[in-house]
This record gives sequence, structure tokens and C-alpha cells, in this order.
Amino acid sequence: MASKTILEFRKRGLTPPIRTKPGMWSWLFLLLGAPFLLGGSFLALVSGGPIEFLAGLIGLPFFGFCFFVYLVVLLRAGRRGLLEFSAEGLYHGLYRLEIPWADIGPAWIFGVHAGGGKHSDVVFILRNAAKYESQLGTIERFLFGIMARQGRSKKGGALDKGMTAFGLVFGDLSAGSSTTNALQEMRDRLQDDDDAIVLGIPRLIRFGLSNEDTVEIINTVVMAGGSTGINKRAGGPENG
Repeated sequence: MASKTILEFRKRGLTPPIRTKPGMWSWLFLLLGAPFLLGGSFLALVSGGPIEFLAGLIGLPFFGFCFFVYLVVLLRAGRRGLLEFSAEGLYHGLYRLEIPWADIGPAWIFGVHAGGGKHSDVVFILRNAAKYESQLGTIERFLFGIMARQGRSKKGGALDKGMTAFGLVFGDLSAGSSTTNALQEMRDRLQDDDDAIVLGIPRLIRFGLSNEDTVEIINTVVMAGGSTGINKRAGGPENG
């Protein structure tokens, strides 16, 4: 069943804009998720075997950095919120970027298998990426650079080998293979544009908007030619 947000979008387009702001789920995730994941990583580091020690060694700095970034994003959300779709374009709270529709390409659901389940999120193509770099702060530039390197990595290169090794070490071969397949999809979509990268829209900045709803909003506007077509009635979901 379609959500209220997507039904309104299909009826009215982006008037008024669709915006997500920090709410109860955002703070609950931070206050409950951070101690759980950081505590689990610490316990694995100090009391587990070699595999658990490696997991803790990776998990402690990784989750620590992620939760620090998320706290910063929540605190500075302000009036604009975490994410906004408007007639002018997309405001991305993680990078503090206002991106016009002319620079936004198709979106799709990026899914990988890990830990016996499938984890998915939304990504989209950002065109003319170089012009946005000067607008980024230190943390944002670091995250931006990670996404750029992922999309421009070589097939069978260090990143693919690292993902495969990760799956072997932790006994989850499907995780390694599904990640390398997802990375290859990124490369395939970017191969014709040297100044484009793939950016994610993580769930944590769009509570209330599903993967499918987010992809439908972006692809409907992109396929309609940007802001010129947003008041037309949207079609069904597009997964890129």
C-alpha cells in the first residue's frame, strides 16, 4: 500500500516540498544504537577470539565515526531539516548541499547481502560533481571522496578484493560477492560521465520515506525533465 507521502506526491508533485526533519526515531537510533554497537564492538575486541577481535578492531572506530557524523548532522539540521525535495532540487543534509534537478541523475536501490539478510539503501547519480567540492566542509569532503572512489574503483581491484576477503574472513561469501556486484553496477552507470559520482541517501536522514518512495520521487522528476514536469501526475515506482 502506498504511503501518504507518495500519494500526495503523485497528486501534487513537490508543492509543497517534501522534507524530513530530526524526530523521535532519529534520536532513539542515536541514543540506543550507539551504545549497543559500540559496546558490542568493545566486547568483541577485549573478550572474543581472533575473528571477534578483528570485528571489534574494525567496528569500534567505524561505528564511532558514523555516530559522531550523525550527531553533527542532527544538531545542524535546523530549518532545512535532513532532506528536502522541492521544485528547485534536492537538499542533502549529510553534505549540506543544494543540488538542482539538472545535476541529478537516476536513483536506484543499492542492496547487499550480509549477516543472513539483505541491507538496502537509495543511491543516485550526481552530475557535475567537481563544482560541489568547494562547498564541502572537512567531514563532508571526506565522505564525498569515499563515494567518488567507490564509483571509480576498478573491477577486480583493491576494493573488490577487500570485500571478497571480508566475506572469507567472516564466513559470509554472499556478503563479499553481493557487494562487488553492487559496486560494479555503480561503475557501469558512471562509465559515460567522468564528472559524475554516486551519492547515497541513507535511511537515517529520511525516516518516513521508504527506499521505494525515495526512488520514485527522484526518478519521476528526473524523467519529467526536472522542475518542468513535477506537477504532472507521477507514474508507478521506478528503480532506475
